[in-house]
Amino acid sequence: MRHLLILIAVILTVAGAQIASGCQERFGPYEVSGQNSQEPSDPYEIVWVGDILLADAVQPYLDEYGYTWSFEYVQSLLEGDFAVGNAEGPITEHSQPYFKHQRWSYNARPEAAEALADAGFDALGLSNNHAYDRGPEGLSDTIRHLKAAGIEPLGAGMDRSEAAVPLLVETPYGLVAVLALSERGSSSAVAGPEQPGTVPLTEKTIMRGKELSEAASARWTIAYVHWGKNYSSVTDNQRRLAASFAEAGYDLVLGHHPHVQQEVELVNGMPVLYSLGNFTFGSKGRFTEEFPGYGLVARTLLEEDGFAGIELRCILTDNDFVRYQPRPYDEEQAREVIEGLGPLVVWQDGTGLMKW
Repeated sequence: MRHLLILIAVILTVAGAQIASGCQERFGPYEVSGQNSQEPSDPYEIVWVGDILLADAVQPYLDEYGYTWSFEYVQSLLEGDFAVGNAEGPITEHSQPYFKHQRWSYNARPEAAEALADAGFDALGLSNNHAYDRGPEGLSDTIRHLKAAGIEPLGAGMDRSEAAVPLLVETPYGLVAVLALSERGSSSAVAGPEQPGTVPLTEKTIMRGKELSEAASARWTIAYVHWGKNYSSVTDNQRRLAASFAEAGYDLVLGHHPHVQQEVELVNGMPVLYSLGNFTFGSKGRFTEEFPGYGLVARTLLEEDGFAGIELRCILTDNDFVRYQPRPYDEEQAREVIEGLGPLVVWQDGTGLMKW
């Protein structure tokens, strides 16, 4: 069942305002889809995954077996109350690269949007270094196709105001605001006053995102960020930005872009999952012995008093082995990967559990 989503077009200069009886007049129209019928007694489960691309080298398999083929072994991991992933590349018929000298450039066909909905995704982040691979028309197509499939896009838009709007997820315990930001990409892909694009990851946008969350009366604020270096360890800049999120008052940060899993930490009491790695990614990848192809599926457990913990599952994503059908990793080997995320994660009943 789709759950209640509210998208509020908040004026960018608003800071610290509270929703009152005149919220529609002050904040503009909002959209409602689905209905939240969950009893406020069980944890509300939001499932998070990393990079997704239903295109490129996987295309012949999708043409032969259908677009949900890639999710065959991992779709069950998305079961929960709400699921979020990162759409790494536009969904459009436009196939000509917008940036002529870009080394890797992607587009998924429109059929991908419905397949992502069928797989269980409720929202997809677009703030990444490939969102503008087919320019403003490709971005516009992506938003249109996702919405037609019942998926909410976040982190990009036809102008700066639209791109910056937080995704608000209604739970039995109050609103969760999700902000999607990207460290990577061309400056010409950044949304402006009359410029389509994505939300850059800066000190200013970190603060603005928290202000927009508070203006919408969200109880919790989560950053879903595209940052770091491909096939590598956590960078100093990731840690610096994580500290900025904590200082701004965010409750949780989940990252993607490196294509491999990275460790988890508490930064001034705020949990940070630096990289979830890939989920279903249609390119071969450049994995090594030092940085092998593992991804994480994170399930955040929200209760009345806040997040009670995060469950982590390990999936094998190296296409040399899984042939574009990622799958849960062997339990014994998954335990080694999960325990390698850091001392905050313990192995319990076949799953990594992070509590703080």
